[in-house]
Amino acid sequence: MVTPMNKHLTTPFFEGRVIMIGCGSIGQAVLPVIGRHLEGIHDRLIVLSADESGRRIAERCGAKFIHCNLTPGNYRSILKNYVSDGDLMLNLSIDVSSIDLIRFCAVRGALYVDTSIEPWPGVFDNPMLELHQRTNYAIRAKIIDLAAELGPDSPTAVVDHGANPGLVSHFVKRALVDLDQIVRNGNTKPSSREEWANLAHDLGISTIQISERDTQASQRPKRHGEFINTWSIDGFVDELMQPAELSFGVFEKRKPKGAREHRRGSGTLYLERPGASTFARSWAPSIGGFQGMLVTHDEVFSIADYLSIRDGSKFLYRPSVMFVYHPCDDAMLSALELEGRGWILQPSCRRLGTDIVEGMDELGVLLAGHERNAYWYGSQLLIQEARRHVPFANSTTVQVMAGALAAVLWAVRHPRRGVVEPEDLDFEECLETATPYLGRMVGEFTEWTPLDGRGKYFPERLDIQSPWQLQNIRSRQWYGE
Repeated sequence: MVTPMNKHLTTPFFEGRVIMIGCGSIGQAVLPVIGRHLEGIHDRLIVLSADESGRRIAERCGAKFIHCNLTPGNYRSILKNYVSDGDLMLNLSIDVSSIDLIRFCAVRGALYVDTSIEPWPGVFDNPMLELHQRTNYAIRAKIIDLAAELGPDSPTAVVDHGANPGLVSHFVKRALVDLDQIVRNGNTKPSSREEWANLAHDLGISTIQISERDTQASQRPKRHGEFINTWSIDGFVDELMQPAELSFGVFEKRKPKGAREHRRGSGTLYLERPGASTFARSWAPSIGGFQGMLVTHDEVFSIADYLSIRDGSKFLYRPSVMFVYHPCDDAMLSALELEGRGWILQPSCRRLGTDIVEGMDELGVLLAGHERNAYWYGSQLLIQEARRHVPFANSTTVQVMAGALAAVLWAVRHPRRGVVEPEDLDFEECLETATPYLGRMVGEFTEWTPLDGRGKYFPERLDIQSPWQLQNIRSRQWYGE
């Protein structure tokens, strides 16, 4: 692994207020940390939350806590009392429209940051909508249109900047620089989207996986009829019920059965099946090969778009990008039980926190297809290390907190950049802020491929000549698929 360059960033000066929307697991992790980076901010920190669970922590940190539920009918009248020119809105909620909040902040002259693009309720879990309308691609497309409408010099609005989406986009850039130095003895420092795309192309990257394995475990195991997770249960359930999505690269030979292209020539697919029942193979340094769910995330589109090379409407180069996620074991069991219940949420829900006794969240990117096969770069954050930063949090929420914090500081330093995605931010600047909270940063090569251990006991349609084909990465498929 190559050591990243340290820019020694100064703490930005910020006179405005921070208005935090939502105070769940991520918001509660942000509250004790943000004051370390924005001096005196707790006196200017306002928390608006539909859930009372964060009140005690917010007030302990000196923030003003307001219990309210934002809706399409009331958000303007409520927020106009708190959001003014020069303020920053940190949206850590679900079921509140990112598009409406960004537009509101632009009119008020306020900065905006979120960790995921969200619609109002009734989209992701609405069986009356067509499949493509329930996808992340559809919501992100509206953000792209909004960015063009507001223009590049409007107040900065950073979307999708938690851990993933968010930090993983910077991990990709860090991994590309590492590969250039290690494999080619190069010293390339791309400064534009085109240069990053050319570097990925020249290195021969065919596939990029967002690879996450959560091994955190509670002293109290999951019970029947209980849904467990290490972060937002509502947010995770939405992902599980949405169609699986990915970017489909130029190296792929065969589209999966039941795949539909979002828009002709977009290089993006959704499957006619939920992420919860779509399985794929990936690799992480601590455990080797593993099987996870192919759930939808915005970074599978934004990374692929950023690294694509076009000739008009034709792709000359585009990697396949997908998110392979194995949550903590109890969360995986919860997802399987949820599907078995016909997508009716279990009557009891529990988010793991202080009851975690062991494990870590291992989150990275696996860049594959090049001459060294595959290279993984990312964070291994043990629960003990996470608690040194935020005693009541867990590894997952601290990683997301680190991404949100990096985005907040970047927005303060760059207040007139319009609507931007993680790839538009300086990766070294963001990693310098986030890395102290991410535990052990690891860069490791592997000879593992999705073909390892395949076809021994049951027939599978595999492409032996091209190991990183999507048809090999997918698992739990019938032979005819």
